[in-house]
Amino acid sequence: MAVVICPWCQSEIIQEEGQEPEKYCPVCDNELDGYRTLKLNIGEDEDEYDDEEDDAGEDQATVISIDDEDLSWVDEETLVEPNDELQQFEETVEQLLNEQELVPECPVCREYMVESGELLISANQFRHRTSETLGGDAVIEAPFTLTMYVCPSCFAVQQILGDAHRHQVVRRLSLEPTEGNEK
Repeated sequence: MAVVICPWCQSEIIQEEGQEPEKYCPVCDNELDGYRTLKLNIGEDEDEYDDEEDDAGEDQATVISIDDEDLSWVDEETLVEPNDELQQFEETVEQLLNEQELVPECPVCREYMVESGELLISANQFRHRTSETLGGDAVIEAPFTLTMYVCPSCFAVQQILGDAHRHQVVRRLSLEPTEGNEK
């Protein structure tokens, strides 16, 4: 009995002897063939496995084990260079995130974003769209503020409508169209 581990969802797919191997994972529907597929033989003796390996020839990859003593020439201290600037950067980012009320995730790299300030949008910078659904009103009217966030990892910038103006949008969208016309 052979077991294949899906490289995408890590599910075990058991295949009976005599049955054709699955081409697609029944759990996530991703392709199983390719360089990331791992096949394990369960329930076979090591001697049988060695015989199969000899028969397979060049198709099978050889696993090379390296003892720790073979790597004695590598000094661990030379591999890790302390970078005080990077460490201070990470500590400062952590402190800034702890101060924030809202901590959005970066849409690019999924790291937490740091609030960098507010952007005031004035009436001459913004042309609102009117909607018949809202009785000819706009979803939001200028001036309003956008809270700016910067990702400390990939430095992507994201803008979110300021808190007071979010409430304004909610109130405006919760009015019935006839109520919006009575302004």
